[in-house]
Amino acid sequence: MDAAQLRKQIQQRQRELIDVLRGLKQRRPLIRGSVYNLRRKCGKAVCRCQEGHLHESWVLSVPEKGRKRLQTVPKGKRAQWQQMTERYRRFRRGRARLVKLFANILRLVDELERERTVPPPQ
Repeated sequence: MDAAQLRKQIQQRQRELIDVLRGLKQRRPLIRGSVYNLRRKCGKAVCRCQEGHLHESWVLSVPEKGRKRLQTVPKGKRAQWQQMTERYRRFRRGRARLVKLFANILRLVDELERERTVPPPQ
């Protein structure tokens, strides 16, 4: 690839980088974890859950020290917490994209350096 094509690709990655950074710079709060509906049996022998009518509650699952910690979602907060966990997942995807973009830009810059470097004069 010649120097002009490399510069063009670097410029394209620069525009992508600006878009990714714009998404990462947002100020809205994030929650690490997942919100989901937990269904379980209580263990009482005479409870209806023993016949398949499981108890349900909305929980936030947060990874902590290699384990899952569950926290009950307060009434009326489910939609808000779901949005914040989704924003966290988008943030992490954006960060991963940022890492790949930087690696790609560095590869292109190295290639541009090789393309532009000439042997020392005699």
